[in-house]
Amino acid sequence: MQILFFSLMYLIPAIIFIFFAGMVYGHNRKSWKHITCSLFFLSSSLWFFGVFTSFLIYPKYFDHIVVYWINGSIAISALLSLHLFLINANMYKTKNGKLFKLLFIPGIIGIATIPFDSWMLKGFDDNALDPMFIPGPGLILLWIVDFAYLAVNLFLAVKEMKKGNQAAKLWFKGMLSFFVWTITMLVGSILLQHTKFDFITFFVPHGSLFWAYAIFLSMAKYDYLSSYEKRYNILFQRSPLGILLMDEEGIVHEASPQVANYLGVSNKELIQHSILTFLNGVDKERFIKAHQTFFQNRIRLTNEELSFINKTGEEIILSFDSDFILLEGKTLQFVMVKDVTEAKNKGKREYYLAYHDILTGLSNRAAFEIKIQELISRKEMFDLVLLDLNKLKKINDTLGHQAGDHAIRYLATILQETAGTEHHAARLGGDEFVLLLNINDTESIIKQIRKQIAIPMKLSGSEQMTLSASIGVSRYPLDGEIMDELYSVADKRMYEEKYDVKL
Repeated sequence: MQILFFSLMYLIPAIIFIFFAGMVYGHNRKSWKHITCSLFFLSSSLWFFGVFTSFLIYPKYFDHIVVYWINGSIAISALLSLHLFLINANMYKTKNGKLFKLLFIPGIIGIATIPFDSWMLKGFDDNALDPMFIPGPGLILLWIVDFAYLAVNLFLAVKEMKKGNQAAKLWFKGMLSFFVWTITMLVGSILLQHTKFDFITFFVPHGSLFWAYAIFLSMAKYDYLSSYEKRYNILFQRSPLGILLMDEEGIVHEASPQVANYLGVSNKELIQHSILTFLNGVDKERFIKAHQTFFQNRIRLTNEELSFINKTGEEIILSFDSDFILLEGKTLQFVMVKDVTEAKNKGKREYYLAYHDILTGLSNRAAFEIKIQELISRKEMFDLVLLDLNKLKKINDTLGHQAGDHAIRYLATILQETAGTEHHAARLGGDEFVLLLNINDTESIIKQIRKQIAIPMKLSGSEQMTLSASIGVSRYPLDGEIMDELYSVADKRMYEEKYDVKL
């Protein structure tokens, strides 16, 4: 029964401290503030583990546990708490900030001298009802240093409170509660010893929970930043990137002006409304399902893209990264977005120019070579149809290059319409075109091309001109197993037809 009592009294608070340490460290593993705070919580948990162990094996090794374990962890906690506050209040960055490091010298010396028994432990009071150790001068000095650090923390917290630091108010309340609790329990344990109320001494460490909760709450609200609200607002309002805070349902809690500009609405319209309201052209059911999956599993997103139509009718492409933050006790998705519409459109234009013929809009030689290599790699039979527009030079010389360009575009249109989406049409350059066709459709497509070319092409005014083209066909793999072989055979057959036409 006694073990159960001590377990509830000390192990539960120790676990709470470990939980706090894990939560803080998990939010930002690279921040020295978060690391220091996590270490502070862990060293505080050692205090409770030490007290539990001392009662569990009492009186064996009781003095050693109290001196080395319990007082050592308390001293380390005191050092870490002071260091944490100095970091959070940006004290080290002030003009004489380096001098604050001198405050740690007494504590470090105190911890370093703990191994000296005669200095830390004077002896035992054998006349006491229970074996009780008598602290040495070193241990008394260490206690004084610990309380001094608490006093320094209180003093600095008051200074920060006067500057409007909201986090400092929480720290001050937590430290003051810890101080009052500890003094009350210590005085009570002395006055009530050897009475039925002497159990009050068991509660001495529990005051640290007030302080721990205050620190954890300040993390949740202010993320340990001095003048956080002012800095956050400057970043929020002036950041070239859009900043967005959303909950699991996609409701916008905060949004920077840049986000409102992207969506084509005012900031007032955006706050406390679903982000889906402003994303036209997006599969909303799929979007919210994915969003909730990411949220529930805390999946961070990097370089993701979203394309939509905003409220002004513009097509927008946003690139975004996301993470999760704890704000006022509630988890929100923190999203940073950037408008990449112009860059994406430029990229599409560059890609188009790289693989398309500017005059006709057909695929160019580079795209044709990629496509034919794909077909060859599949080992499937296909036909390569080579076309050459007859007498283009004569058209250019007699009617001008504009008429020649018109003739090329006219033939390109015929090829595009007859080939459709199932086949590939390309302009290789000049008056030379190529088709990659399914062998079952080749004959009918060539007939259709000849029929369409036979229709006179309209020139300016009432003038018309009838075009003709020479065609050569090669078949993979019967006429060749590589591109050059197929092209050579088709080219030869095309010129044979051209020669026959001249005759």
